[in-house]
Amino acid sequence: MQLLLPNEVLRKMRYHMILAGRREIGGMIMGEEVGDQKFRIVDFSVDTKSGTRSSFVRDSDQHEQALKEFFEKSGADYRRFNYLGEWHTHPCFSVQPSLQDIYAMQELVDGSGGVSFSVLLIARLRWYWQFECSTHLYVRNHAPTPVDLVHDMNWKQK
Repeated sequence: MQLLLPNEVLRKMRYHMILAGRREIGGMIMGEEVGDQKFRIVDFSVDTKSGTRSSFVRDSDQHEQALKEFFEKSGADYRRFNYLGEWHTHPCFSVQPSLQDIYAMQELVDGSGGVSFSVLLIARLRWYWQFECSTHLYVRNHAPTPVDLVHDMNWKQK
């Protein structure tokens, strides 16, 4: 699987990360399927209030509204545009998933979340501006696998 991260999405994510400082923030990732196992991040939701220095749990209602608005903008073309996964920051820790992150994602794809796969992107800013992240794919009944994240500098949102 390959995940494309457009410049303008990265700028928006970095902006929220700078404002949050050492607090964890995050939300959902929405994207577009652009090829066989190739997805472009189109938008993301962000909860800037509920995180602490060492944890983040998103507010379901706020993010469901963001997903609803995304589907309205994309014409409800669910085969092309859909929920891709979750993201959050680890400003004070490694960008590798914690055990809590792994358990939460496995629970999401193994039943309670109603999805058969989900991507987890964990990011932080090093030296205030350098974006560092890890991306992992969680699939029902499979171990998590790393996802190839590509910085897509040429994409422009319509």
